[in-house]
Amino acid sequence: MAVELPWRSLSDFLQEVSASDHVSYVEPNWVWKAHFVPNDPSWDQQWGPKKIKADWAWNTTVGSKDVLVAVVDTGIDWDHPDLAANYVALGYDWVNDDADPMDDEGHGTHCAGIIAAVLNNSAGIAGIANVSIMAEKGLNSSGYGTSEWLANSIIHAVDQGADIISMSWGSYYSSELIYQAIKYAYDNGVLLITSAGNEDTNARAYPAAYEEVISVSATTTGDGLASFSNYGDYIELAAPGVDIYSTVWNNGYVSWSGTSMAAPHVAGVAALIWSQFPTKSRDWVRLQLRYTADDIGSPGFDTKFGYGRVNAKRAVEEKPPTHDLTVYSWTTPPYVEPGSSGTFNATILNFGESTENDVNVTLRVNGSLVDSTTVSSLSASESATVSLTWNPTKKGWYNITLSVTPVQNETRLNNNAVEKFIYVGKPYKAVVVDSEGNCCGYERLTWDRINTQWHLYGDVMVYIDYTSLRKENITYSDIAATGADALIISSAWNKDYGFEFTDSEIEAIKQYVEEGHGFIISEASFSYRVPNNRKLATPVGINETLTYNYTDTGSLQILEPQHPLFKGIPNPYWFPTPVTTGTPADGTWDDNELAGGRYVAKESAERGAIVVYKRGRTYLAPWLEGITSTINTYHLQLWYNAITWSPHEVSVALESPSFVYLGDSALLNATATNIGIVNETDVVLQLLINDTVVDSTTISQLAAGKSYTLDYMWTPSEGVYNITAHVQPVTGDTDFANNTVTTFVIVTENRDVAITEIVSPDAVYAGKPTNITVTASNEGEFVETFNVTLYYDSTVIGTQTVTDLLPGTNITLTFVWDTTGITPGQNYTLRAEAQPVLGEANLANNNMTYGPVKMKMLGDINGDRKIDILDVVAATSIYGSREGDPNWNPECDVASPWGVIDILDVVVITSRYGQTY
Repeated sequence: MAVELPWRSLSDFLQEVSASDHVSYVEPNWVWKAHFVPNDPSWDQQWGPKKIKADWAWNTTVGSKDVLVAVVDTGIDWDHPDLAANYVALGYDWVNDDADPMDDEGHGTHCAGIIAAVLNNSAGIAGIANVSIMAEKGLNSSGYGTSEWLANSIIHAVDQGADIISMSWGSYYSSELIYQAIKYAYDNGVLLITSAGNEDTNARAYPAAYEEVISVSATTTGDGLASFSNYGDYIELAAPGVDIYSTVWNNGYVSWSGTSMAAPHVAGVAALIWSQFPTKSRDWVRLQLRYTADDIGSPGFDTKFGYGRVNAKRAVEEKPPTHDLTVYSWTTPPYVEPGSSGTFNATILNFGESTENDVNVTLRVNGSLVDSTTVSSLSASESATVSLTWNPTKKGWYNITLSVTPVQNETRLNNNAVEKFIYVGKPYKAVVVDSEGNCCGYERLTWDRINTQWHLYGDVMVYIDYTSLRKENITYSDIAATGADALIISSAWNKDYGFEFTDSEIEAIKQYVEEGHGFIISEASFSYRVPNNRKLATPVGINETLTYNYTDTGSLQILEPQHPLFKGIPNPYWFPTPVTTGTPADGTWDDNELAGGRYVAKESAERGAIVVYKRGRTYLAPWLEGITSTINTYHLQLWYNAITWSPHEVSVALESPSFVYLGDSALLNATATNIGIVNETDVVLQLLINDTVVDSTTISQLAAGKSYTLDYMWTPSEGVYNITAHVQPVTGDTDFANNTVTTFVIVTENRDVAITEIVSPDAVYAGKPTNITVTASNEGEFVETFNVTLYYDSTVIGTQTVTDLLPGTNITLTFVWDTTGITPGQNYTLRAEAQPVLGEANLANNNMTYGPVKMKMLGDINGDRKIDILDVVAATSIYGSREGDPNWNPECDVASPWGVIDILDVVVITSRYGQTY
């Protein structure tokens, strides 16, 4: 049963009826609406609009002719029967310079049909939105266009009142002209939508990668990423892009695939949103697209689908909440130097329906409030830009959170705050000089990954600036103004792209490099296409008189694994995919190509190589910066190494005695040396004793190759001391091992040298030199230098000096006792004496004696004090014997040459036959 009641009586009625036993349920008498199914005969072939539920959205709105979408493309077949009713003649043909942007290729017409083919006209297909559409022809009949044509197309569309611009084209080269046109449109409130690209890469395509643009990836019927679709952190939304059926020129229809087809789906949904919510701002529409998209990938934002695949039904049905503040966007500095100010800009958007007053925005660092501001009033869908600052003083990582305080009754809070980690420190700065590395999406991706992930590859913060020197006619002043620690020329291979340097630019680069700054040049920058660039070969140790080309390579064999370039790099290094490499015209990197440099890596076939020259100068023949892999990231490590091993390095040396006698003074010298190739400023040199700084200085300028010594006179008390010299690493110094030197010093008065052993034969022969060994030891706690003298009775045999004998060690000295002229038949006593050292108290062990030692006559082999037939027989019986033989008898070796029993020994013995003593 249905009844009609005044609104004010409804509550009482519900309460009374619900209490009755005769009523099973009560509900409103809902109004139902037939599902809109277009009568366009090819609707069944349009899986894309169905997937995004455009037909459900049409129950709410089919679109308003007040919304104008501009298609910047190959033009539109404006008299196509499925487009003519929605086409407005406001565009221009920039290719042929006339007012008729007629399509002569088909691509633009296909995109236009997806957006705004006339709905429910019993012909062809159904566009997503029955809105107004215009054409700006910036691509020719081959699908190509110049920056000038496309920039003019964008600007003209804005001036003609376009609300949305759909762009299904792109390049991996960023154009300043295109960007300025994009910025012009954005600043005028236009919603910009573009395709991500069809190369299955995460390299950044443009204009898709500009923040002002919605970049769209392509999906399949199963909501997977299309096999051809680009992906990456710049993807904002996804949409159908495989086998999309739409209009083409000459009144036709065809199915095409590509992100070119995905972007118009998003443009069509955006047009429906603006038709349903005509008073909303561009930023509100952009957020509505994000909020109502179906999250088909990893939860939340992901690099395949961005915020999700668009859903037209949700986009037009979901109304904004009463209260909803959001941090729409924010920009942060890449780093903040200690003692400087970091500025954080944010756009705060009122996504709700109510005007909000006194909107509070805060900036917190590691949870602590550092700045805040208030926006006095924000109307519905209005945005405001705020700036907050932070002034850190200490190096390190910090969590930065920027948030807008929720207002009363605000329920969706996950968009009220954004956060990221930022490093505070002074970076080692590499600046890319006008080359492909400044503008190509492949290289830019590599630079940005190193800039944000440098901590994965080393301890030195690196920042690669690829914008400051993207200019023509670069001067030395331009380079110096960047403050670059190193210069990069990345793949300057094509003269047509403006990548050939002039003589004046080359001289400016050389001057800066020769001053001691690092220099890295890569790939085909010496190519025959840019012959003047060969003048930059010499600074990296390569022969500039030869001709160079380029080819492909897939690996490198590292020749010097210990070189800092290859820290963390496997050997051999296999690239994830083959890359272009610079190569000599003869195809082989060999000695002919070197001019002072040396090879530290080569491809096995010698088509690719890495050359280093001096300190911090590197030529990387393979195009490693063009690798986009997120799994195999050795290319990022190698580039990080190439940048950071560059020109900055200081080392320290320490001069200190190992022992100091108590009461004496000692001079300690700490010396800082600039072993890099850049003049350094404000170098801090310290001397520490037991980890306490006892002397320090700041060297205002330490030129490359120069040293500075800090002298410190020290009078210590007794003990063992840790002496340390330390020079603080300069920015860009990556080898910290030589920044600190430590030694130990013992201060004592315990000094004691001793003679511990004399080794001598018990009998020697008059006239035959005899070796006597004496062992001296240091039994004190001080390094000692002293004399040792050996005597027979009171006569000196010899004196030797012991130098720097460490405590607890000994040394064995060999003395030669020349017995010439000594009367045989006597007994002698040997005595060794260690000269007492200063302060030595224990002298008892300074002397040692050995004896008696009997002095015999040469030839008295059996020792019976006479030379007889027995002695002669003893010698002749071992005639020819040598020292070490089993029958050797040293008693028979009585004449030079020593060590052999020969005729001279027999002659000496027989000549003395009959002598006694």
